[in-house]
Amino acid sequence: MKALFLILLVACAKPAGGPLTNTFDNTRLASIALDQKQAVAEAQQQHDIAQQQHTKAENDYRDSEIEQEVAEYQAEHSVLVSQLVGTRLNDKARPGTETAQLARRTADAKVEFTRARREWLRALTNSTLYGVYAAQAKLELERARLAQTSGVTPAGFDLAGFEQQLVQRDRAAKAAADETDKQRQVAGAKLTAWNELERSFMQTSGMKGPSESERAVIDWKQAPPGVAPVETAATPAPGKP
Repeated sequence: MKALFLILLVACAKPAGGPLTNTFDNTRLASIALDQKQAVAEAQQQHDIAQQQHTKAENDYRDSEIEQEVAEYQAEHSVLVSQLVGTRLNDKARPGTETAQLARRTADAKVEFTRARREWLRALTNSTLYGVYAAQAKLELERARLAQTSGVTPAGFDLAGFEQQLVQRDRAAKAAADETDKQRQVAGAKLTAWNELERSFMQTSGMKGPSESERAVIDWKQAPPGVAPVETAATPAPGKP
């Protein structure tokens, strides 16, 4: 039974997660001229960008909990709201029951979108973290390469470990990004459904102006991709797969 549990645990775990095994002491590069550190500086910049993306994803994920709770509260009171809207607009052309039903369906669709969006943000938090590790692996490799070419490596140094680490972290980051993209597609479909229902509700109610879902569509188009800059931050070393 214990062996089966370990097999399942390994099968569910993502590869190359957690802190890096191979890191290089940056103080060894102190004596090297700045004009020779361009590759290291670029890798450091990409690592900083990856960190910023991950921090933003974490903040957005935390904020999404409140947005979901608000949507759920609105859904619970959607029938009452639609009745008030119908009274205020004196909508005699449409039965109140139709407006109420559309209001409830629209509110429920918004809840489904906010839940799906939260799942996407959870996945984005995960994939951007993998992007941080991939970018760090690139940075450590560039430091190790510079140290090797400059003759300041410690005893027992092996560049191959840094190269393989980058390949593994890059692969893991891309796998996490693929999962994030799937979640984004699910959330996008939920947003489309909400938008269509809200349009119908506004038409039935005689309401004018941009809808809430229309604004959400605009924001959604500007949403970040599912991966930190892995392609630039974690490009495999020449000759590596």
